[in-house]
Order: sequence, then C-alpha cells, then structure tokens
Amino acid sequence: MPIVRIIILTMLAAPCLSLLLALVGAPKLAGVLIGLAAGVLLRGEPSRAAMSTLCGSASAVLIGAALGGGSGFADRMAGWPGWLAGAVLAYLIAGRGLPRKTARAERSLALPAVLAALTAAVLGCGQLAAAKAMRVTLWEDYHEWDGPGWYRDLTQAIWCPAAAVVLAAVAASRFPGGRGRFLALPIAAWLGCGATAGPLQYVQALGVTDKPASFALIAGLTGGGIGAAAAAAGLRHAGTKHGLVAFILVTTAGSAAGTWLGDFATLLEAAALMALIALVAGRTAGRDADVESGVIAGMAGPLLIWSVYLTVGPRLDDHTSQSTPYWSAWAGVPIAFVTALTAAVWAAGDDRSGSRPEPETPPQ
Repeated sequence: MPIVRIIILTMLAAPCLSLLLALVGAPKLAGVLIGLAAGVLLRGEPSRAAMSTLCGSASAVLIGAALGGGSGFADRMAGWPGWLAGAVLAYLIAGRGLPRKTARAERSLALPAVLAALTAAVLGCGQLAAAKAMRVTLWEDYHEWDGPGWYRDLTQAIWCPAAAVVLAAVAASRFPGGRGRFLALPIAAWLGCGATAGPLQYVQALGVTDKPASFALIAGLTGGGIGAAAAAAGLRHAGTKHGLVAFILVTTAGSAAGTWLGDFATLLEAAALMALIALVAGRTAGRDADVESGVIAGMAGPLLIWSVYLTVGPRLDDHTSQSTPYWSAWAGVPIAFVTALTAAVWAAGDDRSGSRPEPETPPQ
C-alpha cells in the first residue's frame, strides 16, 4: 500500500539514513538518496514521492536532534538544497520522466515565457528593494538591535526569488500558449529573476565585509530554483497551484504587517495560514474526490517555506531571529499535515454523502 511505503520513507528511512551519513560527515547526501528511493517505491505517484521526500527531511531533523545531534545536526544537513533536489528527482522517477509532447499543435510559447521572465524580474527586485527599505534585510556585519544576522538575510534572499518565480509562472500560464507548459514557464521565470534580482542581491550584500557577497547571488539562484520546482508541480495540479499562490500572498502580507504590529501580526498570520491550509485542502479534496490530492495541495505552502529554511539551517551561532523561524517552519510541516488531512477527509466525506442518490419512492 502507498501509505505504508510513505510512512517507511518519512519516519524510518529518512532519519536513519541521515544519521548514518552524519557519522561519515556527509548528511547532505540524504535528501538525494531518499528522493531516489521515493521515486522507485512510489512509481506512478510523483506528487506523493516528492512530498514524502520533503516530509522525510522534517522527521530526519526531529529524530536526529532528539538522538543527540542537537541543533547542530540540522545545521550539518543544511547548506545546499539537497532535499529539494531529492524531491525533484523523486518526482521525475515516479512520473517516469517528463511527459511526452502531444501531437496537437499549440500556440507559440514565446509570449508567456517572456511574460514569466519579466514578471519574475519585477517581483523579485521589488521584494528585495522593499525588504531593504523596510530593514527586513540589512546586509551588515552587525545588526543594530539583534546582533549578527547574516543567515537571516540569506534566508530572505532565498525566499524572495522563490516567491517571485512561483507567482510569475502561475500568472504567465493564464495567457494563450501558457496552459500546460509546466516546465518551460518556471524555467523562464527562474532565468528572468536570476538575471536581475541576483545581481541586485550581490550589490546589497557588498556591505558585509567578513562574508563574500557572492553568497547572496548564489542564494538568489537557489531560491529561484526552489520556486521553479514548486511552480512546476503547481502548474500540473490546480489545488497545489492555488495553495502556493495563496500561501505566498498571506506570508508576504504577514511579514509586512509584522513591521508595524509586532507579535500580534505573527498570531494573525499563523491563524490565517492554518485556515488557508484547511480551505485549500478541503476544496481540492472535494473537487477531486480524493483525500490525498487535498493533503498535497494543503501542504504545498508549508513545504515551500520549509525548503527555504532547510537550505540555510537554524544557525544558532548567528541569532535567534534565524533559528526561531527555522523551527517554526519545521513545526509547520506536521501541523499542516494534520490540518490538511482533517479538512480533506471531512470534505471528501461530505462530497460522497452529498452525491449519493436519494432512494426512489415506490409507486403507490
């Protein structure tokens, strides 16, 4: 049964392999290897394979830290998008590669691809400029009120391009010729964002003297890649697409509100995100009459956030402004799973009961 294989992958194989690789100093390889295993074990079910790989990283962090690795274990797992690469690999293997082109002639892809690139460039640069103006990112050796914050700024430098690429790819897919281009549009958005927002981040990071500014450029390219992978999955699954877009918009609004409302904005954002997960999961499960489809759609946003933070790690040696959101992103994965599963089961049950035909009245 798929659920048994998913449980084995996420709760047993992922943490055990991560701990074994940590002993030989290579825990970053765990994501790719688990993705390979997920793709093989869940052939024909690419969405489940990718989700299982990313969820496996959350259980690996929990179990690895609990068994003596501490927060340092999470740091050693971070540093490059290994788990995301594993999720992409799992998706491709489980889906038996990229889908073949249909024989039906399609309209030119040039316009939606250019629109995706330009939109991603505008959104990426706009977010970075706004974050700098609002002092969300500082790119300084020492933050005035909370000490060093290099990794916090690096995480923001990953998140902004990721969000920009997702939004741009989804927007471009609505134009003629863009429907069904689940691979070309995210790549075009990635290239457009990388060519503009990447150099902008490099210039912003020149203010840090003890860290190379090239890390900011690499962060931009990495974030764009994370967004491209998420957008590709979203363009092939309507529920996932809606979940990603809504989650990004609410998260961005919450971050902006936090500048003025402080901790109260955090509570509002958390409540809004939980309601959003339940809504997306419920609507998708009811539409598809499939609980697992609803769960995948509901978890898309939290897994995107977790992928961004997992790339950098908690970095307790930097500041709690990085480690606290990291652990919040980690906790969001199991919480989102429970919320999405509950909403999806409820909606699918209501749909089945509502679609059941009423018994005919026997003739008198």
